[in-house]
Amino acid sequence: MPITTLLAIHATDDSPDDLKPVTELAGQMGVHLNLVVFGALDTMPTATYPGLPYAYLAEEHSQVLEKAKQRAKTIEALVGHANLSVSVMVECVDRGMVAKTMTRHALCADLAVFPNRSIPRQAHLTDAFNGVLFEADRPVLVLGEDGRPAAAPKRVLMAWNGEPEAAAAIHQNVHLLQSIEEIHLVTVGEEEQAAVGGIEAEMSLFLARHGKEVKVDHLNEDTDDVSAVLMAHASRIDADMIVMGAYGHSRIRQWLLGGTTRDTLSSSRLPVFMAH
Repeated sequence: MPITTLLAIHATDDSPDDLKPVTELAGQMGVHLNLVVFGALDTMPTATYPGLPYAYLAEEHSQVLEKAKQRAKTIEALVGHANLSVSVMVECVDRGMVAKTMTRHALCADLAVFPNRSIPRQAHLTDAFNGVLFEADRPVLVLGEDGRPAAAPKRVLMAWNGEPEAAAAIHQNVHLLQSIEEIHLVTVGEEEQAAVGGIEAEMSLFLARHGKEVKVDHLNEDTDDVSAVLMAHASRIDADMIVMGAYGHSRIRQWLLGGTTRDTLSSSRLPVFMAH
């Protein structure tokens, strides 16, 4: 099923320039872009801090909302000159409601797009990312460095460990990004390969039935830094994109990303496609 709608999420604390690669991607793909501009309230609610006057909260809400509206006007002016189908929406929410709010928007999109290395560096966008990925169950694409092409990847590295999260990323990537021609199905470490057993052959046949050229790469590096191994191999094979499952731990205030997931998002120069 082809992509028809992208979701982009922009915090008022971020630079409008961060959206340029996102809007360019939507234009390259010829799809509609739902762009949510949001301001987040960091003030504690009166139920938690009774001494905080309601009028103060109302005034802060008004200021944050106005800032979001002004940013939305700036963005509308920037994209107005481009031949782009876009809807700009404004949200003003308590910090603790960012994930839930973006979950609602993600349910009406095929894929959410985030700037390069914005996760987990930017807290508000990380909250939004968590909502999209773990609550709305929608895939995400974190763009590559310097606007590396992501609209029509030809060669991709797909990380494979036999787990449902990895399978979800593979399935959704194949169905959404139909430009892919060559796939490297990659396992890391002898222990991982033993655990996967022969299922990588079954997965490679599944992908081949989609008309893709598939190569199974067993990387025997004995290391805990799986992210570094994957990125080094992606460079060796000249991959256009990394595809992998996203793993999260128990929820306290927000989902805490697993080590490999977090490390890849923090340092990858390539576009990273994730699902959970």
